[in-house]
Amino acid sequence: MNDIVIKAENLTIGYKENIVLQDLNFSVKQGEIFGILGNSGCGKSTLLKNMIGIFSPLKGKITLLGEEMNNSDSKSYRKLMTKIGITYQGGALFSSMTVAENVALPLELHTDKSKDEISDIVNEKLKLVDLEDFGNYFPGELSGGMKKRAGLARAIALDPQILFFDEPSAGLDPLASADLDRLILAMREKNPALTVVVVTHELDSIFTITDRVIVIDKHKKNIAADGNAEFLLHNTSDDFVRKFLSRNGLKRRY
Repeated sequence: MNDIVIKAENLTIGYKENIVLQDLNFSVKQGEIFGILGNSGCGKSTLLKNMIGIFSPLKGKITLLGEEMNNSDSKSYRKLMTKIGITYQGGALFSSMTVAENVALPLELHTDKSKDEISDIVNEKLKLVDLEDFGNYFPGELSGGMKKRAGLARAIALDPQILFFDEPSAGLDPLASADLDRLILAMREKNPALTVVVVTHELDSIFTITDRVIVIDKHKKNIAADGNAEFLLHNTSDDFVRKFLSRNGLKRRY
């Protein structure tokens, strides 16, 4: 599984005249757990939004599953979105819908499956994230960690090829964060072809789950390092990268 499923070429992103990151070049291979690291405000979430097509690059291009995002028409884009799953910082669940209804929504919108088929899939996904007994609960009745897992169940409802996480550990206690890490690894073990992109500034998870990372330097507005996090920690010649990765160090391994 060495196929490249995400590729950024000469990518510059930002908002009108405000350049956030410039001249980025990186790729993600099928089956990788790929981390996008950097301090708060470095542009990680902006990069994610460009990768999934919410924003358009100021320059350069992003190719996702062979589809150039810049040139994708609305029909192609909608089809592409059924092949990816996205989990957001706060879960982004609809508060007026139950957990089961939230998970069912992508299936209702993008498939012709019957109600019984959708119900079976919802139960399967909720069981996968250890929420099989909480389908009738509303998001407001869940803990922070449970909301994250419910958001993950919705993100994998369509069995995506790529799964994006935006700050998955934000707001979670260490135990809940570790549980989420184990869940991500379990999903990849169940489906080795699944590609996972994790956007974070938390190192606890990075040393545990990622195969490869890029570290963004917000002062240079570019990638300071690309490689395995543990290898970079011991071998980088970049002061920023070394300081960033040694902040929590290898003691964070679970």
